[in-house]
Amino acid sequence: MLLFIIIRFINIYGDPATWMAQKNGVYTFLSFMNVTKYPPSLVFCLVALGLMFLILAFAERIKGRFMDFTSVYGKVPLFYFLVHFYVIHAATVALMFLQGFSWSQLDFASGTFGRPKGVESGIHLQAVYVIWIIVVLVPYKPCIWFGKFKAEHKKWWLKYI
Repeated sequence: MLLFIIIRFINIYGDPATWMAQKNGVYTFLSFMNVTKYPPSLVFCLVALGLMFLILAFAERIKGRFMDFTSVYGKVPLFYFLVHFYVIHAATVALMFLQGFSWSQLDFASGTFGRPKGVESGIHLQAVYVIWIIVVLVPYKPCIWFGKFKAEHKKWWLKYI
């Protein structure tokens, strides 16, 4: 984090967008933190990695139900990713049917994940949050099962899943 602060403060190298003093401290801080993500700049990588390392250092000391819950996913990250990927896509297709589309109208080749091109479809933000929570919770029991499976079966390849 210190290297990020130094390089960003110098304001010459590390990001194509320089920061500037603004009308107050909050906006100046936001300008300072506004780093280029795509393509990732040096200062973006430094702040992302620095924050990640700080969070990891403090998270190891935290105990409780929330950490027990989240550690289930952390023990089987690739498995969770694969399961949640299919849950999201199944939910998308189900949502299309609930919005009145038929199977013949769905278009998977255009990169719109089944939504027909040129047709307005979507849901309210509150529904997105509900679906997000469901997508996180549905793989929970399979992740517990796979975590136990990994612990019981000490195969070399299971540590990568």
